[in-house]
Amino acid sequence: MAEHQPRLLSEDEQTFIKAIAAKLCPDSQERLLQDLRIASVRSDGDFLLIYLAGYDRPNYRGHRNLSCEGRMHTSEGGLISALVNMDQNERLLEIEFIYWDDGKGVTPDWSTLSIGSEPANYGPGAI
Repeated sequence: MAEHQPRLLSEDEQTFIKAIAAKLCPDSQERLLQDLRIASVRSDGDFLLIYLAGYDRPNYRGHRNLSCEGRMHTSEGGLISALVNMDQNERLLEIEFIYWDDGKGVTPDWSTLSIGSEPANYGPGAI
């Protein structure tokens, strides 16, 4: 069941976005960190939808994944990729989780987070 009210990002979620920002060019890094300072979030399935205070987000016309991704395990030992997606104005849109094992009812284990600059290959037979 999705949360109805946006909430502040958790410390782990903020740390993740800051780690992604550290891999970006200075202009993109600063824009992402500025967005993080005004962001709240709401869970929606495999996504954390980002709301930016004072930003009137345009109608959705696609998004762009940043080139780095987070990789971590679930509390049950499965694998997760976490992507930061930007809207058409290069503003923080969402965090997307890809559960490589059964993702229903699992919790990310943020203590296992690593940041990779290449997309992970967690498909069948990859590990």
